[in-house]
Amino acid sequence: MLFKSKKPSTKKDKLNHHFILIEAPGGLVVPEVFLWGEASWWPKNSLMKFTRLTPGEIQVGTKYQQKILLPLAPQWEAAVTRLVPGKEIERTFLNGMFKGKETVTIEERYNGTKVDYLMQYHVLGIWNKIVWPLMFERLHDQNIEMIFKSLRDYVMNKKEMKNA
Repeated sequence: MLFKSKKPSTKKDKLNHHFILIEAPGGLVVPEVFLWGEASWWPKNSLMKFTRLTPGEIQVGTKYQQKILLPLAPQWEAAVTRLVPGKEIERTFLNGMFKGKETVTIEERYNGTKVDYLMQYHVLGIWNKIVWPLMFERLHDQNIEMIFKSLRDYVMNKKEMKNA
């Protein structure tokens, strides 16, 4: 008789990665990225809404409520758990449908500024594990792309006004 050893489960985080190169110096990009979800450039038709729950400047410990603006859509809270001025902001999911974090990283390059969005996560709950891949994952990807385009357009407009 053969036995299977019961090894501990080593589930790997799922990754959701997007990036954009904005042909502008980091000085124009960084302040806008750190206002993620709150900035004036945030697309009006974005299905992702961020509400800051903690007053004051953005810092480690700042909390947000994140919500998908659809009927019966999920919402959750996240907190800034890492902040490297001018380089990176990381928010860790505190509750809701995800366990994990999202990180936005900024890297100045000779031809512009690269902005990376990386979500490392596990989906929690049976219902969420069904609806995330069927509906919300695609919407999430579309929204991140729309957010990046809006950020790029805003920064490029600001750059043109500065150079005029």
